[in-house]
Amino acid sequence: MKPALILRLIALTFLLSVLNSCSSVKEVQSYLDNHNVVIDGLKNDWEGKLIFDSKSKIAVGFQNDPENLYLCITTNDRSNIMKIMRLGLTVWLEPDGKGKKIGVKYPLVDLERMRDMPFRTETPDFEKENPDDRFKKFISVQNELSIVNEDNYPLYLINNNDEKNIQAKIEMTGGTFAYELKVPLSTNKQAKYFVESTPAEKIKIGIETNVFKMETPSNRMSGINNPNGGRQPGAGQGKHSQGMQGDRNFEMNNDPVKLWYVVTLIK
Repeated sequence: MKPALILRLIALTFLLSVLNSCSSVKEVQSYLDNHNVVIDGLKNDWEGKLIFDSKSKIAVGFQNDPENLYLCITTNDRSNIMKIMRLGLTVWLEPDGKGKKIGVKYPLVDLERMRDMPFRTETPDFEKENPDDRFKKFISVQNELSIVNEDNYPLYLINNNDEKNIQAKIEMTGGTFAYELKVPLSTNKQAKYFVESTPAEKIKIGIETNVFKMETPSNRMSGINNPNGGRQPGAGQGKHSQGMQGDRNFEMNNDPVKLWYVVTLIK
């Protein structure tokens, strides 16, 4: 094969890989909120405004008003629900062309406690509870969220019920998990914490489950530790193969949730 042809094939392969990576970021337009969105963990305010991603089995929606951005995430896939409950979730907000990238971690999980738990193969006692009761206990302690910088370093831990600042709420209704988030924009003069975007601009938004490597006897003996180290609310990695009550053969899909969107805000 001629060298020139080989170079063309290499260039074509590189171009295709770039296009494929770009295509994973979906461009969408926000809906204009007419003061209907209430951060209560219910999807009532999102009828007809959710985009379903068939690969991840997650639906996502975006709305904004002149001062705030709203996000909704829903899924009835048990594997996704287990990941979020065990590992937590990070929503990344990256302003287009200016402003700092920040992450909002919610719900928060104690990954340091998980890392210190002894390895065992039987179903933990807390997972033998009724799933609805277990979820109620889980959300009853989710009263804070963590703001992190682009390096995943925690900056602030704030109350998630402050209507003037970033708010988040999760709920489970009829087997469907719902997550709602409100993030003030830079036009919101009352907010202490905000993302540096304004209506009519674009903002890149990422939705990712945190990842954590559970320590086992084998990697404990070999001296392998969590490379992140330290205690960062909601930041880390984890996996566990036990299932929900009533389905002992259920295994959590350990592939992380990773969705990215470029969202055009409405003015």
